[in-house]
Amino acid sequence: MRVSSFSAWFGIGSAVMDQKKLAPDLTGIRALVVDDNTQAREIFREMLKQCALRVECVSSGVDALQELSRADSSDPYRLVLMDWHMTGMSGLEASRVIKHGGHLRNVPKIVMVSTFSRADLPASAEGIGIESYLQKPISPSQLYDALMNLFGLTQQGMPTRSAAKTKAHKVDAQGLRILLVEDNEVNQQVAREILESAGASVTIASHGAEAVEILTGGERLASFDAVLMDLQMPEMDGFTATKLLRAKPEFRELPIIAMSADAMTEAVQRCLEAGMNDHIGKPFVPDALFATLERWTHGRVRSPSDLPAKPRGAGQEAILPEIEGLDMTAALQRVAGNKRLYRDLLTQFVAKHESTGNRIKEALESGDRNQVERLAHSLKGVAGNLGINRIFVLAGNLEKAISESHERAVGVTQELTSAMDRQIRTIRAAFLVAGNEENRLDARPAGHAEVVAALAQLRELLETSDAAAPRAFMTVAELLEGSVARERLTALGAAVNDFDFDSALFQLNQVADQLRTDEG
Repeated sequence: MRVSSFSAWFGIGSAVMDQKKLAPDLTGIRALVVDDNTQAREIFREMLKQCALRVECVSSGVDALQELSRADSSDPYRLVLMDWHMTGMSGLEASRVIKHGGHLRNVPKIVMVSTFSRADLPASAEGIGIESYLQKPISPSQLYDALMNLFGLTQQGMPTRSAAKTKAHKVDAQGLRILLVEDNEVNQQVAREILESAGASVTIASHGAEAVEILTGGERLASFDAVLMDLQMPEMDGFTATKLLRAKPEFRELPIIAMSADAMTEAVQRCLEAGMNDHIGKPFVPDALFATLERWTHGRVRSPSDLPAKPRGAGQEAILPEIEGLDMTAALQRVAGNKRLYRDLLTQFVAKHESTGNRIKEALESGDRNQVERLAHSLKGVAGNLGINRIFVLAGNLEKAISESHERAVGVTQELTSAMDRQIRTIRAAFLVAGNEENRLDARPAGHAEVVAALAQLRELLETSDAAAPRAFMTVAELLEGSVARERLTALGAAVNDFDFDSALFQLNQVADQLRTDEG
């Protein structure tokens, strides 16, 4: 008999586990959804079915008690998702009877669900024994985490997931292949930085049609482990792109994760109906992004406690002045702590959005409501990622106002334009003050050959209209910081990130001419 053999190298296991593991019997657990809203019941039904649970739904607390009693002796329920506010018997009263009524031999775990926060629960809810609480709207990942906490297995003395959250960003996504479908260049850069900093490989499509072309243009299915799909895009939106992909048998199992600032129940439901697997919110939160990818890529995203810390490069150590109106702590978390990237994104924000307020005014005056909504939506996404909270809120208000009344939209636009002007002036002033100090302390000398190679690579990408040009520009900007006038680099960066390749080539020539003049 011929015996085959093989060799394999394995790492040393960590002595401490910081994640719960899914219980072996999660598949087939019986769950009861109790909600008097038909749409909410169906959303929860689909989410739970995706987690391999068996699901039934009822529309009232009384029906829930009857169903639990009927199934208790033969096929008992182990989980109840209970809406708090219902006509007739409330969710709290139904939960009290379930837990303390004494009529059930098999008392299920209860997850209370409500549009209100947990703090709004009355004091009388304390002694009921409800195991978990979720606030609507709820994404599939949030529900999945709740199931993990309820039915996970934890070794004795080991920390739970919530306790492990302090180990932020020690994430290993090495080799994970992601197709990022996003039209906003700031969101592209932020998501790419987060993913690539953890070892993932990222390909960018600027709209749904480009994503479909990339996936169907050859033997590309095996090239991607997941798709991150924006919803509102020009050319083709994320809903349409997903439906086109799901119509093809080879793409029915490809994980497609929606990305949107709209986390309302109706929006999440639309994503599921279109064939998407899950939903993550904008602005990006790295922990939520990786947790969602972990779920849909079969555990290929890892968060081991013994991952070596990645060396901090010059980009992470860039000097960043304090700027009024910016939540820098949250924004830096979204870009994996890369201060240089964040500073460059702020510079691009100033260059690109200086006239956005006037453009919104003009669109509003001409009656182009769609253009107003698109500009507001784009501005909201950028401001959210950059931690410019006042602009984020006002842009969101304008999105809503444009569908309510023209007068309200005019008022919000005036407020938004004024806030934009102030914020842009503040950012410019802060960078102007910090400029000399940064050039003195933070600029690093770059070799001539390194500069020439970086410029040549950027030129090649611009000449071939390659979407990787913004990434190459970041390298050029880092090398030339302090050597080329900031205005030239800002203009070049704005053109590159707008994918205005002709203008970018012109600006690149201007930069090259200045370098030759300085060398001469």
